Amino acid sequence: MGSFLSGTDSNKEIDIPIFEINDIPGKGRGLIARSNISKGTRILCERPLFTVPSMEPSLLELVLAARLKALPKASQRQFLSLHNRSPGKYPFSNIFNTNALPCGSGSVVGGVYPTICLINHSCIPNSHHNWDEDAEHETIYAIRPIRAGEEITITYHQESISAIRRAFLKESFGFDCSCSGCSRSPSELQESDARRLQIQKLDENIVNPSNLISRPNESLRDCRSLLQVMDVEYDVYAEALNARTYYDAFQVCIAHGDQARASVFADRAYKGYVICEGENSPEAQRVKSLGLKPAAHVSFELCSTKWKTTRGMVPKSLDSVQFEKWLFRE
Repeated sequence: MGSFLSGTDSNKEIDIPIFEINDIPGKGRGLIARSNISKGTRILCERPLFTVPSMEPSLLELVLAARLKALPKASQRQFLSLHNRSPGKYPFSNIFNTNALPCGSGSVVGGVYPTICLINHSCIPNSHHNWDEDAEHETIYAIRPIRAGEEITITYHQESISAIRRAFLKESFGFDCSCSGCSRSPSELQESDARRLQIQKLDENIVNPSNLISRPNESLRDCRSLLQVMDVEYDVYAEALNARTYYDAFQVCIAHGDQARASVFADRAYKGYVICEGENSPEAQRVKSLGLKPAAHVSFELCSTKWKTTRGMVPKSLDSVQFEKWLFRE
């Protein structure tokens, strides 16, 4: 217990597998932690059996048949053993569509993995999946402490209110979500839905170009509000979403010449990406470099120079409350 709470994984040194594959009632197979896993631990790194761009089912079936034929027999069996939400016509396509993960946010190319595709969904996951374009592999990192015996989960869809999420999951993957986020009491679920809608609204406000140009103070306030709401909704472990929000705050500041605050926001985004994607992920390294040289960003002074500062002007004598007020220009 001590090593778990202190942020170390005692089993790494003795090469005990960090997870095992088990049958989970109502879910099929899934990954279970064999030992306590600390936040920021890389659970799994895996190359896809193959990647395929989005296409209509009949053509996808032909492409997948050719890809499968080229695989070793063991890999063929791994693919065919994956869950198929709608057996029948186009069996290869249905297995692929049930299991494929996008190769990057918004990508039309999907990849299928023998182990990662066994990880089940939660609307409040304990792990984060990420495609590394440079290394061409998918990684799974723990974004909160995971106890031995606990299921390892990622999110297939985390936007919008519970009813919309559950309808999407039922339609796309064929299951009724009963995760901790969807199993709240009616009053708690109503509060959660209100937070999800607020998260959507704040996110829309932050990326609104007119706000960035003419109301940057408002954009920063929205960033802080978003971080606070996500902390409540995700039990303080919204690591990937927090990293993105800190990067949004970086862009607001750097567009108005504020290198001091931008460097702090970039550093916070970097630390978030390290937890979710690892030290060497391309995004973590990109944001780290911006923290050191914020003026190198393409949006430097794009909107104005009214907040102009240098990186060396970050105050050193403020307490944590005062520093947050300075940082968000309150």
